[in-house]
Parts: sequence; C-alpha cells; structure tokens
Amino acid sequence: MLRCYDLADGRVQSCPEGQTGMIQIYSAPTSEEKDYLTGSCGIDPHTLESALDEDEVSRVEYDENYTAVIMKRPRNFRLERRLSFKVSTVGAFLFSDRIIVLQDNPMPLFEHGRMPLRGNTVQGILLRLLHHATQHFLQHLRIIRNISEEIENKIEYTVTNKSLMNVFALRKSLIYYESATNANLLLLRRLKNDAKRIGFSENEWDFLEDVITENEQCDNLANIYANILEGMSNARTAVSSNNLAVIMKYLAIVSVVFMPLTVITGIGGMSEFTEMTKGIWWPHSYGALTVGMIAIGLITYLVINKMSTNAGVRNRKVGKKR
Repeated sequence: MLRCYDLADGRVQSCPEGQTGMIQIYSAPTSEEKDYLTGSCGIDPHTLESALDEDEVSRVEYDENYTAVIMKRPRNFRLERRLSFKVSTVGAFLFSDRIIVLQDNPMPLFEHGRMPLRGNTVQGILLRLLHHATQHFLQHLRIIRNISEEIENKIEYTVTNKSLMNVFALRKSLIYYESATNANLLLLRRLKNDAKRIGFSENEWDFLEDVITENEQCDNLANIYANILEGMSNARTAVSSNNLAVIMKYLAIVSVVFMPLTVITGIGGMSEFTEMTKGIWWPHSYGALTVGMIAIGLITYLVINKMSTNAGVRNRKVGKKR
C-alpha cells in the first residue's frame, strides 16, 4: 500500500490521489510495488528485503543514487491476553528530491501533522522519522513502567501464574527494546560522523544531536527497567511462594486440629458410644461428647499455634545474631 505526502509551510499533507509527493511510504508492499522499487527506483533487492525484515539490525548504506537507512521502531501496542511489546524495522531511502519509506505493516508515521522546523528537507524528514521512533519507544517504556507497578501491587495478594507470566513477558519485551534502542544509537552516531556526506545542514546537525541525546536516555531507561524487572521477578516469585506456604500452613493446622477428633469418632463410632452411654439421657451424653471434641480441637490449635510462634521467635533471634 502506497501513501504519498508533501511538505507545505512545514506541514505534512497528503497528496491527492494519483500524485506522488516528496514522501512516499510503502506499507507491506506488493510484488508489483517491489518490482517498481527495484526496477524503476534502482533500490537493491537485498536492501529492500532487509528493510522489511524485523530481525534486521539498524545500519546505513550508501549507493550512487540513494542513501539507505534501516532503523528500528516499536510496533503499535495491543492489549492482548499476554503482554507483548514488539519491534519492527523501517527502511528509509534518501534520494535527491524524495524519500521512500518501507515498513512491513501499516503504522502512522506523521500522525501529528506538523514537522519540526529543522525537518523540511529530505534529510530533515529522515531525522523526523528517527525522532518519532525514539519518542515511540519512550511512550512504550512509560506504559511498561505503569504495568510493572500495577503487577507489583497485585502480586502481593495472588498466587496465580498470570502476574508472573506478565512479568516474564515484559522482561522479554525490554530485552528487544534495549537491543533496538542500542542499535538505533549506533546508527545515529554513524549518521553524525557522516553528516557532510549525507548533506545535513547546521540546524539539522543540531537536531541530530538532540535525537542522539533522547535516544541515549531511552536506551538507559530500557536498561534500567530491564534490570529492575529482573531483580523484582525473583522477589515476586518468592512472595508468591511465601503466600502459598502461608495458605498451606493454615490448611495443615486445620488438618491437625481435626485429626484427633477423627480418631475419636473412628474408634468409638456412634453405635458403640450409644451402648456405652445407654444409662445417660442422650442429650447429656452427646452434649458432653460435643463439648469434649470442641475442647480437644481448641487445645490442639493452641498448642500448634504456640509452637509456630516460638519457632518464628527463634528464627528472628538467629537472624539478629548473624
């Protein structure tokens, strides 16, 4: 699918149908469009396929007629059953009078409409794309941080695997984001070194430095969030295990409390107890049996609870001595 845009007074505007503008965006190009790009535009077929490969690394290549820039950017986030933030590849081919952008799936690149004042040339449009990718990464990192905090608040009271699986999914996404932002950072530094060869103006060179600074911050944030999630996932796993241990403790106490009562009812049985107490009015005999069983259960619970409390005190004293 082809979409064409042009610049008018610093604003990106869609071209009328049937006209090609300064900016040409091909989303999931068809085989006919690929033949046009390789045949009429002279784009190398290998470079074209690299621009559509999500596993391709960021880089810049120079040809006689164009400069090819392959960059990484995040895909649009969709809230599904499992959290997943993915990365895609975008290829930009700079010609003398136009820029051709390739992407494997339709994603808005100029949704804000207005371009920065330093982005009104082909080279400036390239910087605008890189700046947009960096801002998109930063937005997703904020979303990841908020989701992580929400999971952290919930996981204290849950023993299910859903929260832990979401933590692992976020860690996996951050690894991809960290790799992508680092690759984009190397690309930006390469563009800075080749600024004269690409044809950046002085204002565009300043804009490139700003994009590099923002990308460095984005790369640092991705690294920090990845380290935090890596450390917190172990703690969250321990919290979930501790919650399960507490529940099992209460279940064990209930089982132990009812164990002697079960033994009493099993040994005597209702028929034997009736025979043993046939000379006593049955409300008195069965009332005494009920009171006795309650007393035995209560004493058993108090003994177990006392033993558990003493064990906890001894463990705290040992920890303080260490």
